[in-house]
Amino acid sequence: MASSLSSTTFETLPDEILMIILRYSGNVYTIFRTFSGLNQRLNNILVDRHLHLFTDFLYMNIGDTSVDEYYNSVVFHDVSQQLSSLKTTKNDQQLRQCLQSLVTFHVKQMFNRSKDQLQSNIEQFQSIRKHLSDTEIDDLDKKLEKTFMGLNEYFQLSKNIKRIEFLVLVKGARLKCDDSDQVEFNFAKAVHRLLLANINSTQSVTHRFSNSLVRMFKILLISNPDLLKNREYNGYGAATLDYLLFYAIYHLQYIYAQSSHARINIQCYQAVVNFLLFVIQCLKHISIENFRIINSFSKILKMLMPAQLNPDQEIFIHTSQLEILKIMMNENILTETEEWDDDDSLLLQQVLIHLIKIERLEMILFIYHHSQHLFQNSWDNRRLVSDMTGNLKRRQLFHRLLDDKSFGMWLASTDLLFVLLQKKECKFVKKIIKLAPLLVHQFDKDDNDPLLYVCLKVRGCRHRLVEFLIKMGCNLQIRNSNNQNFIDALQLKRNKKLLENLIQRETIQIDHVSGEMAVALANRS
Repeated sequence: MASSLSSTTFETLPDEILMIILRYSGNVYTIFRTFSGLNQRLNNILVDRHLHLFTDFLYMNIGDTSVDEYYNSVVFHDVSQQLSSLKTTKNDQQLRQCLQSLVTFHVKQMFNRSKDQLQSNIEQFQSIRKHLSDTEIDDLDKKLEKTFMGLNEYFQLSKNIKRIEFLVLVKGARLKCDDSDQVEFNFAKAVHRLLLANINSTQSVTHRFSNSLVRMFKILLISNPDLLKNREYNGYGAATLDYLLFYAIYHLQYIYAQSSHARINIQCYQAVVNFLLFVIQCLKHISIENFRIINSFSKILKMLMPAQLNPDQEIFIHTSQLEILKIMMNENILTETEEWDDDDSLLLQQVLIHLIKIERLEMILFIYHHSQHLFQNSWDNRRLVSDMTGNLKRRQLFHRLLDDKSFGMWLASTDLLFVLLQKKECKFVKKIIKLAPLLVHQFDKDDNDPLLYVCLKVRGCRHRLVEFLIKMGCNLQIRNSNNQNFIDALQLKRNKKLLENLIQRETIQIDHVSGEMAVALANRS
């Protein structure tokens, strides 16, 4: 009775009160998982822009000038339609796909806006600077350098940030930084210490403060793109600016972090993503070849590490990481040719094994679909299967990889089947043969088809595997390089228990007069 009364009371509340309750019910993913699909009214409230769950999920300020543009977009409209029509809260995959599409849209929009910001501000900066005398240029550049160096003392940061913006965009000052290992402070050090150092900060780093730092760094790059060459020197060598940014975004850590499982400050993370997208636009605008950048799959993907993330953070971060890679590929900044070639797949295998261990399915499929030719080399499927079947989560990942038709067909084209047979992975054997039925006619180096392989090279309980392979059409008469067929193999001493099991299950029948064996399974429905 109390439950019925509570439900009735809840449903009679006005929309405005329900919105307040919903906002305090957890993160965006949890709110949708809890309330979507209960009734149409709640579905409509969840996607109402006045509740702004979509922009909350993207960690946007509701006062952002882009909010209206986002809500008027086709992507937001489509996601709203899909989520408002959900009939059940159990459709986790559809919910995740909807939220992922919001992040994809957001990253692309930030990238496009970065291009507009770069072009308009460079034109404005150059227009101002070309009218300055040499004396004025020297005076303004010195003032900018002094103000910039003041950032290293963390004193009056907000005031110095505003002054830097004024000196560059209004006065036309340009920042120049020494890149030697003796310099105390330069552009790379500023980005690292002021912005990236907060990516694991447990202290409250506001969205506004992170964005103001990024805006300042963008403006300084507009004044002098050569600042991208700056490096941060430490006890292990020199780290380029792009390395520091990729490390923060993909390793999810400040490079000097003490803990290997630090939490993520998501406001800072989004600001770093925003800045990296601007840096990519800078690299497009100038000559990319003049800069050292991380330009291979392996260097970036090896940085990926698991982290303590709530569902909102996981979807946002994982999708952002993938979309940045796609942008790098599309802009011809990221290539696979530096380290991977058709003669050496070892590095690729190492990267994939790493991705398997950290359970990043979307990254594996992205690499495969973008660069299928790299997967045609010889492959260590024993290592692959060992890693894929290491625990329950990885086994689930393996199933999902096989569900991708293209990737599953590639796996089927290798010697994976024989490795799975050796390990008696019945579920995976069935899945891969159903995906590619002609695999029953594949041979190992001794001309054993899968059925003969199980009889001659696999030990232990195998009768279910044998029955499945017979049902799937293995040729019972085919002979291997030792002139053995299936019936011959069954009569070997090593297969005594297997034969007994098959006879007991009436898969094999023996003529008591002639003593000949026959397979009865194929004749049964």
